[in-house]
This record gives sequence, C-alpha cells and structure tokens, in this order.
Amino acid sequence: MHGKIRSCVACDRPPKLGAGARFTIVLMVLAALCSCAVAQNNCTEENTADYWMNKAQEFSRNGSIEQVVLAYDQILQIDSHNQTAWLHKALYLYVLGKEIEATEAYEKVISLANEDLKEDLQDAEAWQNKALALSSLNRQEEANQAYDKALEVFNQRIEKDPEDADAWMGKANVLTNLGRWEVAQEAYDRVTDIDPQDRHAWERKAEFLSRTGHINESMEAFDKAINLTPTNETTELADIWMAKSETLAFANRQNEALEAIDKVTELEPGNGVAWRFKGQLLGMMGRHNESISAYDEVLKQDPEDGKTWRFKTWELVEMERYNESLEAYDRAIELTPESDAKGLAGLLLNKGEALNATGRLDEAQVIFDKALEAMDVALQNDSSDMDLLFLKGHALFKLARYDETIAVCDQIIETTPKIEPYITATNAWVGKGDALLELDRNEEALEAYNKAIELGPLWGDAWQGRGEAQRELRQIYNATMSFYVADRLGYE
Repeated sequence: MHGKIRSCVACDRPPKLGAGARFTIVLMVLAALCSCAVAQNNCTEENTADYWMNKAQEFSRNGSIEQVVLAYDQILQIDSHNQTAWLHKALYLYVLGKEIEATEAYEKVISLANEDLKEDLQDAEAWQNKALALSSLNRQEEANQAYDKALEVFNQRIEKDPEDADAWMGKANVLTNLGRWEVAQEAYDRVTDIDPQDRHAWERKAEFLSRTGHINESMEAFDKAINLTPTNETTELADIWMAKSETLAFANRQNEALEAIDKVTELEPGNGVAWRFKGQLLGMMGRHNESISAYDEVLKQDPEDGKTWRFKTWELVEMERYNESLEAYDRAIELTPESDAKGLAGLLLNKGEALNATGRLDEAQVIFDKALEAMDVALQNDSSDMDLLFLKGHALFKLARYDETIAVCDQIIETTPKIEPYITATNAWVGKGDALLELDRNEEALEAYNKAIELGPLWGDAWQGRGEAQRELRQIYNATMSFYVADRLGYE
C-alpha cells in the first residue's frame, strides 16, 4: 500500500512559510490599485467602502479568508462597480477552492472594465483590471494586449509630466505583470527617486524585489519603509516587519526572519497571526518545543482560537506526540462550528491519520467515515467547492475506496476552470495516480503523473508518484531519475 494521496489539500496542515497575506505577486499589484488614502483612513462609518476595505485588510492579516470575502461583498453592495473589490474577491474565492465563483468574479471585472473603456479609452486602471482578470483566466494573449494598452497610457502621462509618481508606479505594476522585471525595477526606482519620503512606495518596491529574488535589495527597501514610518503607527510598522519576516523565511534566512517576527510581537503582543507565524518558523527550524510555546502564547490570550489549536496539532504530530495531538484535535474540532464543514472534515481526516499512527486503526476508520459524512452534507450545499471535493477524495482513499477516489479526481479535472497556476488540476491528477497505483493499474498511474507534471513541473509529489509507477513497471533507471527530481524539489 502506498499510504496516502500525496498532494491532497484536505490535510489540515498549516501553509508554508512565506504564504501569508502577500501570497502572490498579483495580490501585490492589486494592493497598488487601492487608494493609499483608504489604507490610512481610520474610518468608523460602517456603511462606507473605505471602512470595509480596511476590514478586508484586517481579516487578511488575521488569516480569516472567509471574512475577507464577506467584507468585499459588503463593498460591492455599496459600489457594485468597484473592480478592485471584484478582483480581490475573485482571488480569495480561488484560495478558498471556489474556482467557479472566482471565474464568474473575474468575468465580471472584464465586463465592468469594458464598460469604462467604452467611455474612456485612456482609463489605465480599467485596462489594468481587465488584464489582471484575463491573465487569471489563462487568456494570456488578450491580457498582454490589455497590459500594453495600460502601458501606453502611463507612458503618455509620463511624457507629459516626468515627475508623475503615480504614473511611474502604474507603469512598474504593468511591467511586473508582463514579466519585464528589469524595466519594472527601473520604474520602481524612479518612483522612489521622485519622492524618497514615500514610505508606501518603498514598501511596494520591497515587495517587488522580494518576489523577484533580490532579497538583499528588498531588505534595504523594507528598512527604508520602516524608518519612514512614524513610531506611533504600530499597525503599519508591524505589517512591514511581518512582510520582511516572510521574505526572509522564504529565502531560508530563518534566524533573521525570527528577529523580524520578534519585532512584530514587540509592537503588537496580542498579534495572534505573528505568534502563529513564529510558531511555524520555529517548527521549520526544528525548535519544536519553542514552536509549541509560541502557539500556547496565542492560546493563553484566546483559548478559543481554533486555528491555533490546528497549528499546534500539526506540530505535535511532527514530534510524534500523537496522544497529545489527539487531545488537541478534539479541542480544535470542538471549536469548529458545524457550518465550517470543510474545516471540520480536514480536522477529522488528520485525527484519523494520528489514530492510525498510534495503531488504533479501527477508530481511525470510524473517524474517516465521519469525515466523509461531513463532506457529503457540505457538498449538497456547494457541489463546486474544489477543496471539499479533495477532502472527499482523500477520505475515500483512506477508506480504500479507490474507484470512488478516481471518480472524484476525474470530476475535479473535468469541472475545474483553467485558472493559473493549475494547482487544483495538478493535485487531482496526482490523487488519481495514487489511487490507480493502489489498484495496480500502473501504466494508467504513470500517465496520470505525467499529466500532473505537464501542468506542474515543479510538483515534487507528481515526480515521486511517477517514480513509484515506473518502479512498479520495472523502469528502474527512469524511476531513479524521477525520485532524484522529487528529492531535489523537496518531496518528503
């Protein structure tokens, strides 16, 4: 038996380091489209778009993705034409596995942008919004044409006024999305040359530099932003230190990342997200007891924080403290509302894995059955939720119902919109390969893993599965090479 679907997103494992609020360069550019005034506005009126934009950013910092989507819904009730809100909503829907709804939101952006462009072909923001939506829908040729139009408008503005920092920032964002990073960096440099005291520009530049691999330069830019931010603006300072810590962690500069996250907890001792990130970071460094202490700090402040209980369970499993993890799983399950069928199912699945590890196999099977029941109920309400379908596939796999696992994977492959970066479809092909391998349908399994590699050539899970299939088919040399690639890609 091969044991598990390797890349099933069902597992309730904390996200990898560096996958926080700034989890894609697209989100970085979306942030640039928002008014800086909104970010700094301490608006208290609840029936304004500014208020809900601030709330969305707050929920994002806290990792409350469902609440982020609800906040953007509030903005769209107030201003249904707000393309930036539609773009953000689409991105977060994608993160939640609601890819069909995300597709509809992206198509709405295109429709609204086209309406604006009928009135004004010089509307650079509309061209840029349209391009972002088209790119996300994998309509890259059309997206590039829209980006070129936006670039043309920004260049015209710069020609009229070479000191127009907003135009230079817009140009930098467009060039970033076109992959013309060297020229984009020159444009970001121009923004900070025009106004070297603009801390927001330095922060944006730092994010760009970090995402394009210029880590040392990004550190200098983050430090500029920090030094220009008043010491009494603790929330903004904490956000910058958090971004700096994430960048350092992503670059495997873990000791420096730890120093940066300590700055966040000094500025905001009650920042649960920072303490959780610190716990993750310490765990990745092998400092497991300190990691659990960081999670316990959050739980000391809020014993009802179900998300932190989930993180703690994973750390306990990493330390093979399975009995303690079972207690933590029970606490996390207790704190998960019935309405969160997805979260509940993920916890049940992982509790089943922990029971397996302690040799309590019969109890594990009961838990897997409960997880499957929870998913089926949830799927009655939303049959298009890809994360729920993956959870179902994982549960079926653990119950050795491999034909049904394959059917679920096929459903995902056939119905998933082609939104880059093809995460969902790639994982589904890997899951299908794993189930086929269990059924000794090794040639079909190899074909499934090859499909996964076509979509996600850097997927270590796919290369590992390919090696296992090749080994079963006695393709020893090919299997050795596949295992080598999987190892280089960090497969564990």
